[in-house]
Amino acid sequence: MRENAKPTGDDANLASRTEDTLELMHDWGYAPGLPVLSAELLGGSVSISALERSLLSSSRFRFQDGYVALPGYESLLEKSKYRAATHRALNGQARGVAERFARDLASLCPYVQCVALSGSIASGGYDLGDDIDFDLFVRPGTKYISYLVSILLGLRYSWQYRKAEGPGLRKIAGFPKVTCVNVVWTQDQTKPFVRQDASMAFELLHCQPLVGASVFSRVVEDNGWLETYFPQLIGRVHADTVQRSDSWLSRVFARIERQPNVLEFLERISRATAWIIYTFAQTRWGRSPTTRARMEFLKRVKYPYEVFQD
Repeated sequence: MRENAKPTGDDANLASRTEDTLELMHDWGYAPGLPVLSAELLGGSVSISALERSLLSSSRFRFQDGYVALPGYESLLEKSKYRAATHRALNGQARGVAERFARDLASLCPYVQCVALSGSIASGGYDLGDDIDFDLFVRPGTKYISYLVSILLGLRYSWQYRKAEGPGLRKIAGFPKVTCVNVVWTQDQTKPFVRQDASMAFELLHCQPLVGASVFSRVVEDNGWLETYFPQLIGRVHADTVQRSDSWLSRVFARIERQPNVLEFLERISRATAWIIYTFAQTRWGRSPTTRARMEFLKRVKYPYEVFQD
């Protein structure tokens, strides 16, 4: 995206807004279809017909079967078309897994205030080899406890799906990586976010809260700057898809929270343990240049909120 570019609601700048939006999407490795592009446009959504008229009158865009890309990114058109097809063919299977994971995590760890789906499922381009991505919002002082619980829960899902096979499915020691927590935000980090740019707004645009929808709505309300980039985020109604339940572990965590010194100690231990697991996984996944480049990209676009960047 052009440095310091600020979108406007003026349709005279529609082509420019579209170009900036496509740059964001291409960074994430996909080219959108017209319905997605019109809904997620920087500066506010527009009708598909209005967007199509604008794009067809410009030579700055490439089209293929309803998908749009900037010059130099034509290879993303076929890839994105294929991913949209696989997303539909899988018929919500990964969404079902995501909802179970969100319910389990929220039920095990009361410090987790919101579990939001993100990544390729949220953008409509999920393929069998993808992780199921989540962003978490948690109570202050519990970031690494919450993250460690999510890692251990993810290992349980890897065990459950150990017999899964498919093109592009990545495994460590025979176990697939099913879930991935990309970001863990503590409540105090969101009031408002220190980082306030288009990429950050784009991440929040794609968050789909499964548990803690009211918490996510308050996060949006506390960050009025989001309206500068995506006014369609403001006033969007969210509802919990699944409900948390009580568990013996959640009761233990609730008692620990009433003892600040114990909570602080557990947070330090959790950070050290999570770091060991995280480093091992990053080393194993990052053997190929493509994967390493992707990891570096994620660290850059999520800075300073990617896990262990504090």
